[in-house]
Amino acid sequence: MKICFFGVGGVGGYFGALVAKRYKSQHEIYFIARGKHKDEIQTNGLTLKKSGGCEIINCMPDKCEEQVDSIPICDIIVLSVKSYDLEKAVNEIAKISDSNTVILPLLNGVDIYERIRENLTAGIVLPSCVYLGTHIESPGVIFQKGGSCKILFGNDPLKPKGNLENLKSILTESEIEYNHETNVAVAIWSKFMFIASYGLVTATYNKTLGDVFADDELKNQTKSIMEEINALSQALNVPLPNNIIESSLLKAKDFPFEAKTSFQRDVESKGNVNESDLFGGTIIRLGHKLQIPTLSTIDVYERFLKMFI
Repeated sequence: MKICFFGVGGVGGYFGALVAKRYKSQHEIYFIARGKHKDEIQTNGLTLKKSGGCEIINCMPDKCEEQVDSIPICDIIVLSVKSYDLEKAVNEIAKISDSNTVILPLLNGVDIYERIRENLTAGIVLPSCVYLGTHIESPGVIFQKGGSCKILFGNDPLKPKGNLENLKSILTESEIEYNHETNVAVAIWSKFMFIASYGLVTATYNKTLGDVFADDELKNQTKSIMEEINALSQALNVPLPNNIIESSLLKAKDFPFEAKTSFQRDVESKGNVNESDLFGGTIIRLGHKLQIPTLSTIDVYERFLKMFI
């Protein structure tokens, strides 16, 4: 088989290293990366360090390129890019996809499948989410710390009978945990409720998760955004648990007081090149579409945007 990891940052690099380690001599493995990260992988391979120092994996793909021009039609594509790069990435993977290509997008967000399908008719696209804490430690090196390292995916609504057996086999034999969900929207929306609400508030007010949870005003603002997300999910018939708001709010206590959200860290390092639209913009657009008020999200999102004016 031909397997492409489009975007080998923290998430794509983690899973790409596991698959390349297991299948390097059996299947053709392709990486799409950028800049010095790509150069280092081409020269010395990709290194994955797992938390606790228990394992270090080094692998060399068949090719690591910045473009897909020299890559053939693939059987499996794992797509792991930031949301602001999604449209460009989809246009690229269209060049290496056919009707049988299985595309697994490992991005945050509740509308990723729809955004992909706006520009891609080929392939089998799986709604999905992932629980994984990783980052690029240095060019060519991925460090994993935290998260269950588990992928959850569902069937393609457009092609619900698409063959997923090859994907499942690859994941299983690479020792990657996954669940094939009957209704993966529940997992996608549950994750979104936590990362969108806390992400927007922590980044806007430059507060840690512990700070937000300890401050009644900020915690209530976070809860209000969660309530708006929950109202949207109900309108879309996504059966979230009855206690989803309370349990999502309490998740902050599972982290160290000084922990920052990944969105907050991205804003600090990249400024206005960030995924704020994935969170605030998506909630507000869905609110308009479904005629559901999102006043708390609008308030926080507008405050956030003023930081870059």
